[in-house]
Amino acid sequence: MKSGYHSITAAAALLGLSATAGTATADVDDNLSKLNLPDGFNIEVYAEVPSARQMALGQSTGTVFVGTRGEKVYAVVDKNKDRKADKVVTIMDDLKVGNGVAMYQGNLYVAEQHRIARYSAPGFDLNLPFSEMRDVIYEDLPDKSHHGWRYIDFGPDGKLYVTVGAPCNICEVSGIEATIIRMNPDGSDAEIYAHGIRNSVGIDFHPETGVLYFTDNNTDMMGDDRPPGEFNAAPEKGMHFGFPYYAGGRDRHEDWKDKEPPQEVTFPEVEFQAHTANLGFKFYTGDMFPADYQGDAIVTQHGSWNRTEPVGYKLMRVTFDDNNEVSGKEVFIDGWLQDGEAWGRPTDVLQLPDGSLLVSDDYNGVIYRISYGEEDTGKTHSVRATGEQTPEAVSGLAMPESAVAHPDGRVFISEIGEFGKDGDGQISVIGSDGSKSTLAQFLDDPKGIDLWNDRLYVADNDKLLEINMDGDVKVFAKPEDFPGTPQFLNDVEVDGQGNIYVSDSGKDNGDNSGIYKVTQAGEVSEIIGSDAGIKRPNGLLMDGPGQLLVADFGTGDLYRLDINSGKLTALNSGFGGADGLVRDSRGYLYVSDWNNGKVWQLTEPKATPQLIGDGYEAAADIGLATDGKHLLLPDMKAGQLHYLSIR
Repeated sequence: MKSGYHSITAAAALLGLSATAGTATADVDDNLSKLNLPDGFNIEVYAEVPSARQMALGQSTGTVFVGTRGEKVYAVVDKNKDRKADKVVTIMDDLKVGNGVAMYQGNLYVAEQHRIARYSAPGFDLNLPFSEMRDVIYEDLPDKSHHGWRYIDFGPDGKLYVTVGAPCNICEVSGIEATIIRMNPDGSDAEIYAHGIRNSVGIDFHPETGVLYFTDNNTDMMGDDRPPGEFNAAPEKGMHFGFPYYAGGRDRHEDWKDKEPPQEVTFPEVEFQAHTANLGFKFYTGDMFPADYQGDAIVTQHGSWNRTEPVGYKLMRVTFDDNNEVSGKEVFIDGWLQDGEAWGRPTDVLQLPDGSLLVSDDYNGVIYRISYGEEDTGKTHSVRATGEQTPEAVSGLAMPESAVAHPDGRVFISEIGEFGKDGDGQISVIGSDGSKSTLAQFLDDPKGIDLWNDRLYVADNDKLLEINMDGDVKVFAKPEDFPGTPQFLNDVEVDGQGNIYVSDSGKDNGDNSGIYKVTQAGEVSEIIGSDAGIKRPNGLLMDGPGQLLVADFGTGDLYRLDINSGKLTALNSGFGGADGLVRDSRGYLYVSDWNNGKVWQLTEPKATPQLIGDGYEAAADIGLATDGKHLLLPDMKAGQLHYLSIR
């Protein structure tokens, strides 16, 4: 199991720059302690490069070439290969937004706002007069400053791919605006490869399939939480990705909602939180990181500029399965945003030959190096440490599904036994000393459990049970008491008046799903049914008077449900087999993912999720321990109850 982020290291790079630059590097180095990394990962400053944007690795010498949104392109030299820059050389200073850089067959390609040029033999001598050697291969880029920073890369077909942003927030585009174009290395045979792309500043090709993936930054001024950012796949030429007919994802701008796209639109593989500004990324192909990172994409989030509460300023990981298809997204590294203020803005990713990653930061003017398993080269910092020993996991449970803590420290946990077999389920009690006893036996498949007035309420297949502290079991709501046919009663949540809310996850396709309310008088009513828009309702959590948060096990989405009206509001997504929901005393929300064995933390329901637990076989319905510092996390398939530290 991997639970949260524990240690990071920081070290300053020794650069051949001015005293002012060295001071700036020291300031960044001091801030590295604020970053949260997964176990075993380290981060340090590799080089100081003013306004660092896209990066390209030079052949032979391994020099790193760095573009900017200004006049300059830099070369970063690490002669002794100790993974710290020895010097930074300005090789060009007369460019017009020289953001895009790429290497191909020993030549450096630089994309400016209005043109693309090729420079020969940069690895041979960094003192060559590159401006005089400039070989302009393409000069038909729209010379417009709005979204005029190009991102370039060579594909497995040997062609140069170039992003061309729309010159507006949202507008009618013409020519090659709002596209990705490609051309031969000499600039010939230029053509549009993909349409409908507002402002992509990150492209890469999947290492196994060769498919082009790209990020896209979507329309502003539509509110704090829409439209989403995008991670797209373009496996073939001629696809359209929606802009301006779609402002981002499936969101439509008021001025464009009635206009029809010229062809079928392809929607994102992954949607990111609105305004996070996803830029450069790379598929990981090295052997330094753990094996499960192979083929995953590490994506920079540059951060918001016009959102009420800032978001982004982190690195995301887009995961791929064994079939080379997107399987999810999670936070890789965060902490550049502190208390609503950002001290860094990740911009691009580059993999070094040793398998470590470089990440550029144009706000601080530095490049970071991220490694795994190397000895600490600087200070070690503890993150989310509790100062107390975390209780050991409880093993030997028979498919534990849900856990709830009594104020006296006892933990009640439902054990399904053999799934689908009646009579072998039970409610167990874990004492504060770790001892286990049985409260109630001979249940069917007990799942969700909650505690109110010293009575447990348990969802057991098609009925709701009430169990007192002596273990006496009462059927509180029989199958015939429910409207329709209860199919898969799953989670239970009790409000302050003792009303019990029960989710029915229904069949695999969502049939017979719904959410019910059961009063203390035993009256059962349906709040929503299978036609409400939630495929398989699972985790429930009170969210203020008359409001429930609902986790959709079928889609991984998070909703808010108005109990009185039945109105649903979509809040968040990407939680796989979303299962348990719980809040801590700070108001932080936690979501478990049964399918993928993960747990996320959110500062509020619409916030970007932070991965704090991973590696479980089946993270089921979570609860909060009485100390407020641990989650109670049943790992159903592993037969264990874990205590996951959250402080």
